[in-house]
Amino acid sequence: MTRRRRLVRLIRSLHLDRPIDVMVGSAVSVETEAPVFHLTYDDGPHPEVTPRVLDVLDEHGAKATFFVLTRQAEGHPELLAEVIRRGHRIGLHTRSHPRLTTLDRSGLVDEIKIARQDLEQLAQCEVRWFRPPYGAQNLRTLAMVRSSGMKTLLWSVDSRDWKGLGGDDPLSGATAGLAPGGILLMHDTPVGDNESDDLAHGYVPKDELTRLYLHEFDRLGLEAVSLDGLASSGRWRRRARLG
Repeated sequence: MTRRRRLVRLIRSLHLDRPIDVMVGSAVSVETEAPVFHLTYDDGPHPEVTPRVLDVLDEHGAKATFFVLTRQAEGHPELLAEVIRRGHRIGLHTRSHPRLTTLDRSGLVDEIKIARQDLEQLAQCEVRWFRPPYGAQNLRTLAMVRSSGMKTLLWSVDSRDWKGLGGDDPLSGATAGLAPGGILLMHDTPVGDNESDDLAHGYVPKDELTRLYLHEFDRLGLEAVSLDGLASSGRWRRRARLG
């Protein structure tokens, strides 16, 4: 058994989960009975994928949070502006998508603190929310995020679209977690180098996957609301996901 697993077992045996979640936990969902859910997209903006995802969201009147890479935003400032113009929120997903837990302090400063400043200058709006690549974080990264003036938002349901989903049942394994107050992790980027490669592998395009989830929300009686709408429906549920 690894040291981390032993520590987790000890924490649970001492019933310390709750206070640790409160102290160092990241938001993963909202405790609510309201039929609301929130969509999030990582790794963009992407010139092929992002515009079509935006169109599908518009069709359904849904609002999402786009956790963008500053490097991508610098390459496609017009797409960043379009995301904001259509009423969606911008969050930071670092500058270049490293695993933050492997970086020294100067690396963390560039990927979090300076990347936020650069993104705010591009977006001309405040960036208040952060999502670590791979969900990888520790006490050092959490402290840097907080000192930069941001809060960390993770997710309650992973669509697993990052690995490529086939057309038979692309929602398989994710629908069981769709419940009031939840947050869905998706990506507005292709799995491979471009969308042609994805289609050649039989992967469902991200705009079509978005449409399928929104139809599933309708079936379940859930509404895809903005992040502010989600937050106002109840109290944040936090989890200490470290390592």
